[in-house]
Amino acid sequence: MARFQYKAITRSAETVKGQIEAESAQAATALLAERGLFVDEIARDGTAVEAVEANGTAPKGKRLRLSDKDRAQFVRQLATALQAQLPLMSALQVVGEQNPRASLKAMAARTRSIVQGGESLSHAFGHFDAVFDRLHTSMVAVGEASGTLDKSMTQLAQLDENELEIRSNIYTAAIYPAFVLGLGVVSAVIVATWILPRILATIAADAAVLPWPTQVLLAVSKYFELSGIPVILAIVAACWFLARWRRTAAGRYFYDRIELKVPFLARVQRKWGMARFARTLGTLAGGGINILDSLQIVRNTLGNEVLARQVDAALRRVRTGASLAESLRQAGRFEPLLVQIVAVGEETGNLPEMLLAVAEAFDRETQVAIRRFMAIFPALLVLLLALVIGFIVAAALLPIVEIETAIPGF
Repeated sequence: MARFQYKAITRSAETVKGQIEAESAQAATALLAERGLFVDEIARDGTAVEAVEANGTAPKGKRLRLSDKDRAQFVRQLATALQAQLPLMSALQVVGEQNPRASLKAMAARTRSIVQGGESLSHAFGHFDAVFDRLHTSMVAVGEASGTLDKSMTQLAQLDENELEIRSNIYTAAIYPAFVLGLGVVSAVIVATWILPRILATIAADAAVLPWPTQVLLAVSKYFELSGIPVILAIVAACWFLARWRRTAAGRYFYDRIELKVPFLARVQRKWGMARFARTLGTLAGGGINILDSLQIVRNTLGNEVLARQVDAALRRVRTGASLAESLRQAGRFEPLLVQIVAVGEETGNLPEMLLAVAEAFDRETQVAIRRFMAIFPALLVLLLALVIGFIVAAALLPIVEIETAIPGF
């Protein structure tokens, strides 16, 4: 028997720490699950952690990073190997040997090294906090405790692949508008600050006699000519500070609130958030994690701080004994369809299945919202660029027209 140090979450969502004796980390996790404790961290007392850190596995693991695509591929390959009834160590070895990508080979090798040191797979994933979030470690821990690790890994693989597909569609849809906007801004800046001022300088020496659009253009051009470098540096510094501020809770909340108020984009964000909420909660509930623990995990996977705080509000009501459907309804930002489906799922006892079904519906609505957004947003960008270019052309042509009309015979 070995002694393990653990940190777990109770059914009332309280964090507790303690010690337990068991034959392995998996056995300790199972014993704690029987007591109603959801294991967040567990390590062999004194020996296993030191052994892992001594050979450098843990520090390297923390620096190892995978893209979302690589992570989804790793989870899918491991799930497939486990479904083929391979032991965990053999499955990790097969994934490492058959994968051509160096990053995935390293992930499989380091995970296998940690597991060989006596740790569970969920604890091994916890070493790679830049790759696996709490959703992954929690689902794996439940699968280990219940003896259904292959099922939990398959659910995780499906979840990762669905999220990757939706995110890829959104990014793909944003490429064209971003290209048009960037090209238009660069073109307008070059024309306004370099080409037209040289042309207009030959028309009249006194700027006061020029039309007001031309005066505005020349003033902007002169300002950037004299203060262009400081302005550019100030813009870069402001973007850097805003990017850092956005990583804070207040910054994320501010930006996410704006996203939820922008026409058409707000619909995309809201539908996507509902789909992620329903799928993640359905996957966790189907894996055997109680609703309080599931909500705590879900709030960190939504990608939107406004919706995450709505989950916090719902979680507080559930703790007081309210139903999940009523708690979501009172939160205010959850779709009526989702609330109704949750209510039906609670009444029938099929909440996980109902949530996964409604997640598919929200995925389809997300795709529709993306197509609508892409039908309108590029047109708005083209209109905006047309107004800017039209102003520049007017500023260039008005002095020429005035000169021609002022000369007799024209």
